[in-house]
Formats: sequence, C-alpha cells, structure tokens
Amino acid sequence: MAANTAVQRGGAAGGLPLPLESNEFHELLVAQGLPPYAEMTRKGGGWSMQTATLFAPLVAIPTTVAALEIYNNMSKDSLIIDTLFASQVLSTAASQTYAIYACVSTTKAAPANTAIKMFSSSGRDVRETTAAGPIIAGIGTTVVANGWRPWGTVQAWGTATATPGNAWHVDIDGKLIVPPKRALLLHVVGALATASTFQVGASFYEADVAYVT
Repeated sequence: MAANTAVQRGGAAGGLPLPLESNEFHELLVAQGLPPYAEMTRKGGGWSMQTATLFAPLVAIPTTVAALEIYNNMSKDSLIIDTLFASQVLSTAASQTYAIYACVSTTKAAPANTAIKMFSSSGRDVRETTAAGPIIAGIGTTVVANGWRPWGTVQAWGTATATPGNAWHVDIDGKLIVPPKRALLLHVVGALATASTFQVGASFYEADVAYVT
C-alpha cells in the first residue's frame, strides 16, 4: 500500500486504499462518523459494574479503605476508565453534599473476591468476577493511598424525608488507566454519613495499550 493512504472498511469500495489529507501543520484531517466510543464498544470490550452491598459514605478524604476495588488480574490488557457513577439508595432528611473519590493503585496483590456482575455495553453475556478471573472485585478492602482525589462536580441536595434520589456519573474519558496487577479504588465522601447508603461503580474498556511502568 502506498504511503499516506488508508484502507476503507466496508461499503462498495471496502478494502481499497484511500488518500489521507493533512493541513499545513501536518495535522491529519478526519471526519468522525460514528459517535465517540462507538468503535471501542463495537469491539466488545466495554463493561460496567457496581457494588451490590450498600455502604456508608466517608466524612473525610479516603486513605486506606476502598468501598470498591476493581482489580485488573489480566497479564496484558489495561482497563481504560470511561465513567464513574454513584447512587444514593438511602438518605437522611437534611441538606447534604457528596463526591466520588478515586485513584489507581500501584502494583499490588489481588484482593479477596466478592462476586459482582459485570454488564456488557454491547450485549455480550453477563460476566461475574471470580478469584481467578480477569477482573477481581474487592469490597471494603484495605489499600495503600495513591492519590485519592474527587472526580466530577460535588452533588448537593436537600430532602425533607429519608428517601433515595441522588445519582450521578462522571465522564473520565480515559484519564484513569488501570494496568495489569493494579486496581481502581473508589469511595463516596460526603457531609453526612448517618442514615445514608450508597452504591458506586465504574464503566471501562479492556484494551491492549502500552503504558509506562
């Protein structure tokens, strides 16, 4: 194939080379067809998972405990984090604020597994985490702090009764990557821990990407 060409996928001209174009700064000119992430989703590596057991939020920055640990037990693929999300299942009658805190661990041992279902973003069969599987889920695990920080906008709301209703997600768009034998650590931090319970989770893509150790 000649230089500065690309192979068309699909259509009547599928397999034929097409010219590539750039501007005066040698920046490649492309036209996006499908929505963002559609190609990654098409490849079948997109998954989401969240805690099944409710937990109380922290009233301080997390240190050595993760409400959910998503451990990458694979030898090659990394987890490209797409979104973080949380939902408040029980609240107390008061004004309150909450934020999702997360960080990526350094290389560590796998946690004890808690079976959590993983749901495909492209309709593949449901997977469940196992102690020897590609993804291991740890609940309430003891961890080493590695840069906990809030992600997204703090959620603030008030209610006159103890009812659910606060839920949000944060677009990460690959700003967090979990290489093999490392883990994504998640928790919820808020103003009130009494009579409040949460679920927290993440969606991600499994991909073979080079990373710096």
